[in-house]
Amino acid sequence: MLSWFLNPWMLLGGLAIASPILIHLLNKRRFKIVEWAAMDFLFQADKKNRRRVELENFILLALRCLAMLLLAFMLARPFLPSSIISLVQQAQKYERVIMIDDSLSLRVLNQNAPAIETIKSSVNDLLGKLASEKTENWLTVILTSRPDQPLLANEPLTQNTLPTLTQTINSIDNADKVADYSVALSELNRIVLGKQENMGRVVYLYSDMRERDWMENKENVESAPNELMNKIAEETLGCFLIDVGNPDDQNLAVVSVRPDGLLLTNKSIRFNVSVANFGSQAAQDVKVLFQIDEGQPRYETLESIAPGQTQEVTFLHQFKSEKANDDDDFENESKKLESLTQFHKVRAEIDRQSLGETGLILDQLQEDSSSLFAAKVSDGISVLLVDGDPSAARERSETHYLKSLQVPGTGLKMTTVTVSEFETIPLGTFEVVFLCNVDEASADRVKTLRQWVADGGGLVFMPGNRVRAANFNSSFYNDASQLAPFSLNSISGSPAMNQWVNFDVSPQSHPALQVVIDSDASSLSNVDIFSWWSVGIATEEIGKTIAVPLRLTDENNSPAMAERTIGDGRVVAFAIPGDGDWSMWPSSPTYVPIVIDLIDYLVGSENSDSNLAIGGAIQLPVDLAMFQNRVSLRDPKNEKIEAVARPIKGIKKKRDKPGTAEAEKNTAAVKEEPQAAEDAEPKSDSAEEAGESDLSQGVEFSDIQRRGFYSVERKLHGGTVDSSLFAVNYDTRESKLTRLAASTLDSNFFSDKVTRLSPNQLAGKTVSGGNSEVWPQILLVLFGILIAEQFLGWWWGRKR
Repeated sequence: MLSWFLNPWMLLGGLAIASPILIHLLNKRRFKIVEWAAMDFLFQADKKNRRRVELENFILLALRCLAMLLLAFMLARPFLPSSIISLVQQAQKYERVIMIDDSLSLRVLNQNAPAIETIKSSVNDLLGKLASEKTENWLTVILTSRPDQPLLANEPLTQNTLPTLTQTINSIDNADKVADYSVALSELNRIVLGKQENMGRVVYLYSDMRERDWMENKENVESAPNELMNKIAEETLGCFLIDVGNPDDQNLAVVSVRPDGLLLTNKSIRFNVSVANFGSQAAQDVKVLFQIDEGQPRYETLESIAPGQTQEVTFLHQFKSEKANDDDDFENESKKLESLTQFHKVRAEIDRQSLGETGLILDQLQEDSSSLFAAKVSDGISVLLVDGDPSAARERSETHYLKSLQVPGTGLKMTTVTVSEFETIPLGTFEVVFLCNVDEASADRVKTLRQWVADGGGLVFMPGNRVRAANFNSSFYNDASQLAPFSLNSISGSPAMNQWVNFDVSPQSHPALQVVIDSDASSLSNVDIFSWWSVGIATEEIGKTIAVPLRLTDENNSPAMAERTIGDGRVVAFAIPGDGDWSMWPSSPTYVPIVIDLIDYLVGSENSDSNLAIGGAIQLPVDLAMFQNRVSLRDPKNEKIEAVARPIKGIKKKRDKPGTAEAEKNTAAVKEEPQAAEDAEPKSDSAEEAGESDLSQGVEFSDIQRRGFYSVERKLHGGTVDSSLFAVNYDTRESKLTRLAASTLDSNFFSDKVTRLSPNQLAGKTVSGGNSEVWPQILLVLFGILIAEQFLGWWWGRKR
């Protein structure tokens, strides 16, 4: 009540009440008294009516003062308790706002039923109770998975609408994505602050009280979930937090499936499956199933997984090549594509049947007990060896040791050419190029080579004694090309091989060196090097675009290996050649694994782009010279979604791979007309080679909502469909079922206005009170008073 009279409009209204009185007094002072003989007779007549006239004037004055007071009341927009308003209204009005956590963790079993079913049952019971009450109720329901799209928005809750509302609640299913309580509660707060006239708000939040949900943004006070909840409670008549979680939730989850190295046909691939125990008890004899496509499942057993620990189990698999015989004419374009790139569906899961009744208690969230992987398998890695110093003696050949790596199991396909042949061969058919003892190339070839690297190619320099430093620097280390990571100065060391240096192995090793260093670092550091190129390197670029992962033990600690990143590709340069003239490295046991790992590293794995978590985006480049601009996505239910290719910032540009239509055309062109094939090579200025930061044509299907395998279909201009496979998995954060600690809840985490209870306790909770605006009623009374004042003034004045 005090707040009404402190309102500025009420203060002005108090002053306005005096206006009718002042007008009356001022009007009395306007008359001049004039003595007149006949006035005596008038005074006698006036004495008879004076009491009646004074009463009439007082009534009119009071009505005018009351009108001014009511006008001030209306402008101040006062509120009255709903209990008082209910005396003159038929029923109180409430908007019931229900927020439901529908994230993956709500599929945890609670009393032999998923928690989401407990929520739906509780909500339906609440709606039935409210529909039978005298109060007027309106219903809003929002889900944490999409809080900006209410499931129900201010719908009337009556006996007539109850069946439809119940049906809508029963249709709720868990989303696969992680709940973001900061976003969801911010939206709920916005709804609560949007007050409606004559209506109170009551909020219900169903949560399983996971620590991750409530504590993730705890440091940011403005968006901390508990702070938002407390703000909401301040603005509502009631704020109920219904706990539907199980205090003893245990969970096992397959958190990842990943291969070791590149996926190649006819190569033994190690798949590592990681299983995590998110519970508080150790899990024993956990059997893991591994299956590729519809093949025979295989099993391995993890003896024990301690609480909070992750264990790995390994499965070996060899993908068979499906490439047609060389005698085939490849008239069917789709067979050409399929023969060189395969997609396989890989699935790993916990065999829940082997857990038994006791073991199932340790794995209460079944959905994350499996993980999917989209395997993109190549028929091999196409490597081009450019030999700048051919020799009839194999051991003296610059490419002899590299060619010896082409054995079954490596997946390498080597092609050797001379320097002159290198000028005309199309690069689109190769993934890695070695320039062995090569010191120059034409300007057009260097420009093409740089563009090829920027589009994802891997280039390796191995300079030897036939290389002229001036020519090398002019071709590969000038301002226009900037290919090599360093320039060549002069040959250092001992040609007589009576002195030597070794590799200086760094503990922060390069991915290509990691396996050797982890297994036996001394084997690499014991390699003898008799001669090497001293080089010049831009020290300010080290750590930015240039890395030096391997050095020599000479007095200058000279670089032995350097790397430059260009767009989506990489260039690696060694200070020693690929033959055995200057070092003992080619005969060292470290040579084979390092070179194979280097090739794998330069090619990179496209499988990482094909496997993502819920909420991520599927991206795919679309070369409009090869493909039509309309691309289709098939989801796990085989429903089709279409998108049109457009410029997308950050999408990776990929050069033509072996097996694509453009690569086949380039190969055919080189057989018929070498110059024509060279013209088909992509040529662009360096400004177009910036890589991921450029806008490139592609498609993006964002915010993927469901877990499963997705297929993206690009149609070539000839009509052939090129399909790519993607796997979408649950976010592993949902697997952590740790609940808010009791100590946290007892430390003023929620205010006193937030009522925490179980679903069973909700039925006995009622809400009353609240405030309602009364300015519409005041307006009606004001209108009536003004009419009465005008009518009485006219009526009494007429009689006078």
